[in-house]
Amino acid sequence: MFSAIHALELALKAALLTKTDEAWKTHNIGGQFGKYFREKIGDIRCRQINVILSKYNLPRYPSEAAVNPKEVEKDIVFIEEVIENHIIHIIK
Repeated sequence: MFSAIHALELALKAALLTKTDEAWKTHNIGGQFGKYFREKIGDIRCRQINVILSKYNLPRYPSEAAVNPKEVEKDIVFIEEVIENHIIHIIK
C-alpha cells in the first residue's frame, strides 16, 4: 500500500512539473494537482486522489487499527488506472 501511494505522489509531482517549477515539502499534493488538472481528469478522480493521499501514514506507521485489504486493493487498482491512463499522457 505504501509503495502504491508513494508512486501516486511521485506521478502527481511529475505531472505538476509540467505546469510549475514549485518544490513541494508535503506528501499530500492532491489539492495542487487538482488546481491544474481537475478539468482533465475530473472531480471524482481528484477527490479519490485526495482520499488516498490522506492515507499516506497508515502503512508507514501501522497501529492497532488494521487496514481493510479490500479497500487497499481498490485503492491500488485506482492508482494504477490514474497513472497508466492519465498521468502518463500528461507528462508525455
